[in-house]
Amino acid sequence: MKEVIQYFAKCNAIENREMLAVIEKSTPDPLAAPLTGYFFKTLGQLLEHVYLGDRHLVRMFLDIDTYGHDIDAESGALIEGSQPLFKNFKEFLEHRQKMDDFLIVYADSIQEADLFKTASRINRRGEKQEKVAWKAWLHVFNHQTHHRGQISNILDTMQIENNYSNLITIE
Repeated sequence: MKEVIQYFAKCNAIENREMLAVIEKSTPDPLAAPLTGYFFKTLGQLLEHVYLGDRHLVRMFLDIDTYGHDIDAESGALIEGSQPLFKNFKEFLEHRQKMDDFLIVYADSIQEADLFKTASRINRRGEKQEKVAWKAWLHVFNHQTHHRGQISNILDTMQIENNYSNLITIE
């Protein structure tokens, strides 16, 4: 199971990098790009949502074992509030890259037995959620994939060529 988590961590990092390169090349101000018909009103809000989701979900695993890792030190400490997290797309890219790097390094550190322990978190509604760790890991990667699919659709409607979802071509 550890090998699967490591593979998804690497693949998601590659796909995120490819997607963000398309966005950077084709969108003048990606964080402010308006979205119509989506829950998130701007592309920046959608990208921040995925980033924050990763951070919050990874804390579930850190409660099992940090393996000597510190998410704030390795991916950048954040002050969350009602304002956008990032001043500009370049700053977002730096944090996203650090988060993807953190996921890869952390996945490499995991002990196989820990993937069968229970990971838990408190959601925004104050409800406790528990999952076997390997299933929670798959949720992290599925969450990213879900939103990359939304972004792919957004780019399609803008007639911007994109294709960054081919796991079969990675390794």
